[in-house]
Amino acid sequence: MLPQTYSHYRQVQGDGNCGWRAVAFGYFELLIKAGRKEQLVSEKVRLESLNGLIEATTGLSPYVFENFVEETTALLARMSEIMHNPQQAMAELYQAFNNPEVSNSVMYHFRLLASAYLKGNTETYAAFVTDERGVDGYCSSTLERHHVEIDHLGLTLLVNVLLKPINFVLEVAYLDRSAGAEVNTYRFPEELNGEDPRTLGPMIHLLYRPDHYDILYPTESVPESTAVQVHRVGFSQSYEVAAAPVGLHNFGVVNLNPLSLIPGFGTTASILDTTPSPLSAYNLSPASQWMASRYAADSPQPVAPMTAVTPAAPVMVPMPEICPVRFSEYCKLPEYIENDTWREPSFQTIMFKNSHFNVAHYNNPNFQPEEYVPDLEEYDAPPRIRKKRASV
Repeated sequence: MLPQTYSHYRQVQGDGNCGWRAVAFGYFELLIKAGRKEQLVSEKVRLESLNGLIEATTGLSPYVFENFVEETTALLARMSEIMHNPQQAMAELYQAFNNPEVSNSVMYHFRLLASAYLKGNTETYAAFVTDERGVDGYCSSTLERHHVEIDHLGLTLLVNVLLKPINFVLEVAYLDRSAGAEVNTYRFPEELNGEDPRTLGPMIHLLYRPDHYDILYPTESVPESTAVQVHRVGFSQSYEVAAAPVGLHNFGVVNLNPLSLIPGFGTTASILDTTPSPLSAYNLSPASQWMASRYAADSPQPVAPMTAVTPAAPVMVPMPEICPVRFSEYCKLPEYIENDTWREPSFQTIMFKNSHFNVAHYNNPNFQPEEYVPDLEEYDAPPRIRKKRASV
């Protein structure tokens, strides 16, 4: 259910203030998304005007809480100055909430607002206070104490004093292990449950897991598809040929008078006439003298017939035969060619035996291995070297 409804989520630090921090961050983020500088200015004025409510209901001196209020209003003022650049405004918001001094001051300011609203509306919410010490004990132990998580009553008070006056809505998705595949959601204020979300104002989405809150971002709504008119063309497998050509009627009128100047166009009948004409023998119309010639009296000169010219076959030039083996000039002597008694000299030097010029060497082009004759093999034993004994 969650992946189909929400595309992203923002993790909130779980230090006991995650619910207060999530609502506060969502409040400033919606103001940035609205993109109206005058709304930020009016919010700054409205929050400053609530100092009287805090002083009247809690009995605190402005000297005690004015520093917390100044951090909130200063953040609104900085954001209003850079509202023309939403990315820069979001960067300012990130920096503020990653600064413990600023974020703790903003959250404590909102805690005081919720506590002051409860004390100012005791007859409405006193029945929902479960603390044995009453409203004052609940405010001092739950609402105004740092690192104490917000509960359902605290969310209701904070929404009524902070979000409801500017038409902001809070929706919480509860992962409470209840039966069913869908996630239970609840909206603040309570009277907005069951309403069409498209008719509501800007909304903050939170995800609640046991003792922790995170911020959710829903997927962008896809607009409903509009009706598309489809024109279909009829198709038939049979093809019928009309008995008579279809007339073009007054499709167009073309002036063909200039065509009479061209040889062969003797008449200027309209080519758009749809009445079929009977076939007749073709008579070549005489060429009209549309251009006078100074050589009209001369007899035409006979033109020699053109004969096809056969292209000459390309002459193949024989390439000189190149032999990869270079023979000695003595190989062509008559006495050697007739008697076929030419044999390459056999050298017995060790250097020539190991050279490729030797016919018995495997690198020679005319390689001819030597015939092994056991009777001619001679073995010369190496000479023995005697060592002289040293005299004693």
